[in-house]
Parts: sequence; structure tokens; C-alpha cells
Amino acid sequence: MNSADEIKRLFKDAELGINPDADEKVFEDIRMARQKSEVNPPAVPVGIGRILMKSPIIKVAVAAVVIIACITGVFIFTGTSGIALAEVLEKIERVMAYRCKMSATFKNQGIGEMPVSQSTMLMSQTYGSKMNVEITHPLTGESTVQVIYMLPRKGIITTLMPNEKKYSQVEYDEETAEASQQGMNPREMLEEILKCEHTSLGRSTVDGVECEGFETNDPSYAGGALGQAIIRVWVDVERKLPVRMEVNKGDDKTGFVQIALTNFEWDVPVDEADFEPVIPEDYTPGQPMLQMLPPSK
Repeated sequence: MNSADEIKRLFKDAELGINPDADEKVFEDIRMARQKSEVNPPAVPVGIGRILMKSPIIKVAVAAVVIIACITGVFIFTGTSGIALAEVLEKIERVMAYRCKMSATFKNQGIGEMPVSQSTMLMSQTYGSKMNVEITHPLTGESTVQVIYMLPRKGIITTLMPNEKKYSQVEYDEETAEASQQGMNPREMLEEILKCEHTSLGRSTVDGVECEGFETNDPSYAGGALGQAIIRVWVDVERKLPVRMEVNKGDDKTGFVQIALTNFEWDVPVDEADFEPVIPEDYTPGQPMLQMLPPSK
């Protein structure tokens, strides 16, 4: 193998060919420079290159550079990671009940960071879901609380509004329930990420846990319902379960809205009584501030 072929092989083995045209130009420049040096020998001794390459230390150094380049090519350019999101999804599907927190925050350069809502969620595959939601009015700063029960066995969403001493009950079907939870359900979020082009964010410590992060900004996420958004998930490298999940949407001019799922507790014990709403006698019918059902077509 001649020197030109050897140089080209090293470029190929390094797996840094993210731009084939650029790589070919670099190789051609090196080849032409070598031909020129053979016609017009440099002032340094001709054999210096061969002497260097015969050195065991130099050979080890070159090998190390190629190996590092290969590793960099794998982890940076191909997005390969140590965690398979499909495996994470399978683990979530086997979880019968979990608890987590959900927050919605608005961020703007002018007003800074402003909380919009804070929620505690209890989800069960068998009984349904219960959410304690605190909503902050963006203008007045006043807060209101709602307790929302989604009960698939009864096909009813019950909302309690302690501040106003009101309640509401709305019938729903399975299709409507899935639509109302879109974007806040870990299983749904992972399914959508797997359908999209996504990349690894590498490893970092999140909420005190060693995690690997994943991100997608594919506009086809959730069928395009979110438009241009950035979705991130951080997975516990040991348990292979999410630690934090985010949806980020907005821009520098209008500001950003971030919805985050955190503080996950997986496989928590629950029973039917945890999801049974009790409407106080002094509550009257009313309209909830937070609408769980999508508007009718």
C-alpha cells in the first residue's frame, strides 16, 4: 500500500466522513502537497518522516488518535448511546402506577421566569388518574387550585375547585382521554420520540441521578400538534426509567414555555379509593379554569 492509500485509509477508518466532498478535497490537498514535496524536496532531511513513523511512540500516538476519532465519530455524529429508548418504553408499559410532578413555566427576557402551573399527578393503568393542579394567573399572580379525576371505568372527568367551592363532571370516551393526555404522558412522549429523528445528549447528573439525555426537534412529533418544539428526556442509566421529561416551545421574541415532568416515583402502591372523588355538600356546579377535554370538532 503506498503512502497516499494509507492516508486515505486513515481518513476512512476515523469515521469522520460527515461531508464526503470536503473529505475528498482534504485528501486531494494532502496528496498534491506530497507530490510537490517529491519534486521540490524541503530543506529538512528527506528521511525525517520515515524516521518519525518508525518510532514506536509515534505509532502508538497515531493509533490513539485514530481510535479517539472513531469513538468521537460514533458518539457525536451517529448519536449512538448506551441506552435504547425502546427498552425504556417497554419498562414504562410494565409499570402499573406512578407518581410525578408537572410544571409549566413561561420564560421571557423582559419579565424573566414566571411559573404558570404546578401539578402533582398520580397515574394508574387500572383506576385512572388524579391531578392536584395549582394555576397562577399570568397578570394578577393569583393562584387557584383544582383537583382533577379521570376515571376510565366510569367514563367521567370530575374537577373540584376548592377556591370557588364548585365542581364539574364531564363524560368522555377512551379516544378523548388519550387526546387530553397527549404531551403529559411519559409513555406517549417516548412513543412519539421513537417515531422521530432524535439524538443523544450524553450523560449528566439530573436531580442527583446519573442520566443519559435524548432530544428531538422533529416537527412531526405528535403529528405536528406542537409545531416547532424541543422535546427532551433524561433516563436513569441504572433503572432505565425517565427522571425528567420536557417540552420547550417558543422563541427569543415571544418567550418560551416549558412543561416539565419531574420527581418520578415508579410502581407506587395504589387502590381504587385513591381515585374516588368526594364532592362536598356545599359545592355547586361550575366551569373549571383548566379544560382537560379538547374542543369539539
